[in-house]
Amino acid sequence: MRKFITILAAFAVLGSYGQKVLNMKDFNIEGVKDVTPIVVEALEKCKKEGYSSLVFPKGTYHFYPTFAPEFFSEITNNDNGLKRTSFPLIGFRDFVVDGNGSDFIYHGKIIPFIIEESSNVKVTNINIDWEVPFTLEGLVVANDETKNTFDIEIKTPYVVEFERLYLSLEREDSPYERKYGKRFAMWEHYNLEIAENIFWDPKTMAPLYNTQLYHLPERGVKAEEIKKGVVRLSAKMKKLPPIGSIFVSKGDYLQNRTSPAFRVFKSKNLEFKNVNVYHAGAMGLIAERSEDITLDGFNVVLRKGSGRMVTTTADATHFCNVKGTVVIKNSIFENMLDDATNVHGTYLRVNKIVDDYTLAVETYHPHQNGYLFGEEGDSVKVVSQKNLQYTTEALILKKVKRVNEKISFITFDKPITGKVEIYDGVENISWHAAAIIENNIVRNNRARSFLITTPRKVVVRNNQLSSQMATFSITGDLGLWNESGPIVDLLIENNVIDNSVFGGNGAQAIFFIEPQYPEKKNKEGIYSKNITIRNNIIKTFDSSILVAASIDGLTFENNQIFQTDTYAPIFPNAKNISIENCTNVVFKGNTYKKIDGKEVTISIDEKSSNVKIDKGDAFSIASKKMKSTSKK
Repeated sequence: MRKFITILAAFAVLGSYGQKVLNMKDFNIEGVKDVTPIVVEALEKCKKEGYSSLVFPKGTYHFYPTFAPEFFSEITNNDNGLKRTSFPLIGFRDFVVDGNGSDFIYHGKIIPFIIEESSNVKVTNINIDWEVPFTLEGLVVANDETKNTFDIEIKTPYVVEFERLYLSLEREDSPYERKYGKRFAMWEHYNLEIAENIFWDPKTMAPLYNTQLYHLPERGVKAEEIKKGVVRLSAKMKKLPPIGSIFVSKGDYLQNRTSPAFRVFKSKNLEFKNVNVYHAGAMGLIAERSEDITLDGFNVVLRKGSGRMVTTTADATHFCNVKGTVVIKNSIFENMLDDATNVHGTYLRVNKIVDDYTLAVETYHPHQNGYLFGEEGDSVKVVSQKNLQYTTEALILKKVKRVNEKISFITFDKPITGKVEIYDGVENISWHAAAIIENNIVRNNRARSFLITTPRKVVVRNNQLSSQMATFSITGDLGLWNESGPIVDLLIENNVIDNSVFGGNGAQAIFFIEPQYPEKKNKEGIYSKNITIRNNIIKTFDSSILVAASIDGLTFENNQIFQTDTYAPIFPNAKNISIENCTNVVFKGNTYKKIDGKEVTISIDEKSSNVKIDKGDAFSIASKKMKSTSKK
């Protein structure tokens, strides 16, 4: 009998197909207050003894940073620093983490998953949330235009400091204590300084229409506690927020991206399937210097019944310096405080020309300090800071010497004499990703749906998209984020776009394709190539549909455009179509059903050439009138 039990146990451990499975049930984790040290121990056992899977019995598990291992992490587009984690998947091969639909509830500043130097890893069937969110959300219960004040009701305790508001995001029984003559709250994230604010509409579950009208200054906001749970804010604003709206704050700039749900670095062949990220104190997933990543049913969504307005405090997903293919499919991204996804490289700036073969280069945006730009053997090109045109052929990195988090010396295999100027950019052309983005839903988020800046083939199809800013932002810049990688082959087809660009943050377009030149006069040469936008259904209340600049090969065909009355137009005089410095442009088969009686409008500048608009296209009449006017 004992022998029979031993055989059964062996089969249980090996699991199906001979895989060696470690079940967390054997660690008696059910009901444990903090499972972090137990999970870390289990992962060490998996790595040491060659287990292929770590499986959780379905349940709710709480993770605290107290006993979590920590690593110094330089995470691009997020906050660097010592990061604690519950799943240090570092140096793992052919491994699966299966939560069986479990809820992983996090407390404090901690990154749930750090995946580094790993390959063939799959994370599946888990739900990630924080007990206490990284954002403040308060219901606007009163406003006073004569005094420039509005009141917010908060269901959590708070701390008021003169001239600044600090709010604790803990439960109502959270204790206060007094030290050094000031009040502090015992909570999970430290006090939150009010900054980077936005107002949400609980009726639409999205940011308020024309959000920029309600901009709250980052400094000089006075706070007064007028009764328990109600705080009065005083500040100069264009317009006070309406009663019933939700005030959302995520904290001070450069200090509010501490805890992404997934950090991926130097890894390949990864799959994330049936994962729900209900909240994170930064991005849902940030991947860099990695390759071949698939997200299938990777949802950044509100937990039903949570009463919250915000999921992630930054992008739902972000891929930087990634190669191979990024696949994002069957996913929902909603209520983020930034974009649904961003696929790009990053330019480094030339700080000093050392000699004919060597440059000192630097990161520019503070969130890119420590960014791993390249390693020996990578191919790079130099880009002009003035017009974003390449000034060199492909160069091979022969040596990379890091000085500090901002400065590195890079040495090439060929001379660069006379081809480089201070503040030019250097682009790593070895690390760019192809992408397939299909069958996803993006809705109710601040900012954009998709930012795509890569010279590999990209297909975006069969998605339902609605975001506060441009649905598609395709650009490149050496001015702030320094995102690199001009498009060379992009197909956008069969998507439904529903009333995007409702934030009022400048006259953006649904398709906003424009490199960011330091000066308009430098808009010369071609930046992107071969962009096809076809068979999309576009519902829009505002005027601007497409802004296209510096493209060779743009096709806009068979798109059905419907004007809606969902909102009043914010920029009614903007051209429907704007073409600047483009060549080989085709419009055909597009329809546009207007309800305001206004004519369709198009603008084509003098630098553009070979622009063809078919006779039956919705924009053909506008094109003829424009030519007639220009002749006069």
